[in-house]
Amino acid sequence: MNRCSMEIKTENDVLKAMEHTSEIANKLGCLPNEQILLSLVTEESLVNALEYGEDDIVKMYWACSDKELEICIKQKGKMYKIEKSDQLNYGNRGRGLQLILNIMNEVWLEQEEEDNIALYMKKRLN
Repeated sequence: MNRCSMEIKTENDVLKAMEHTSEIANKLGCLPNEQILLSLVTEESLVNALEYGEDDIVKMYWACSDKELEICIKQKGKMYKIEKSDQLNYGNRGRGLQLILNIMNEVWLEQEEEDNIALYMKKRLN
């Protein structure tokens, strides 16, 4: 399994991470629309982590094999609920996690150490 990581501090770092996700997806044989969706997952998860996390630094990890891509976002913060919903959200906030849950095959949250959490997102490849 191939692994790589990046520290995210700024909006420019988010853009670099999105580009990196797209490059990984391309190398794994994902179609262009899948690459866009995986970049969107990267953007939404990082923007949420930077906005709601309790530190200015977020760590992003990618792990891939020929069968799946796993993305992990680690941040200082508290656990939160991850619940898939079929209801439409017409508000101007709160759609990011629902997008992630509908794009990725598996999404889960783990408590790490005392005040760090990790959001794991897995996409099975065709």
